[in-house]
Amino acid sequence: MNKEDIDNRYNIELLIRAFYAKVRKDKLLGPFFNGSIKTEEAWEEHLQLLVSFWELNLLEVSGFNGNPALAHQGVDKSFKHSITTNHFERWVELWKETIDADFEGPMAEKAKMRATNMAKGMYKKVLDKRPGGFILPGGPSGISFG
Repeated sequence: MNKEDIDNRYNIELLIRAFYAKVRKDKLLGPFFNGSIKTEEAWEEHLQLLVSFWELNLLEVSGFNGNPALAHQGVDKSFKHSITTNHFERWVELWKETIDADFEGPMAEKAKMRATNMAKGMYKKVLDKRPGGFILPGGPSGISFG
């Protein structure tokens, strides 16, 4: 069975919905996401924002209007600076697992690579906004993300 590539907005939306359904149920990531996005309406807005984000990053289609670094820094602050590399590694693991289950091709590979690189950069941006830039166990020395 040949799988489709992630080469249009429809497939990006399928990916985002499947991926975040897993994230919401995940024991490590779920509390952060469900504690930050509390209603189904807010989830729908978030999912559409993420579809636009990935459409920009994969297909170079404009339309995304957001600040991912600021959002992640805010979540880290509201959860008492408890985000570690383990959270980002789990996010990348679920992302790749979801892509591999449903898609294949050059854009699918690009989506996995971009997510890995984004996770590394985002963790560094989260640390930049912590008081004193402190690091919890699972910190930067363990940054592998795939």
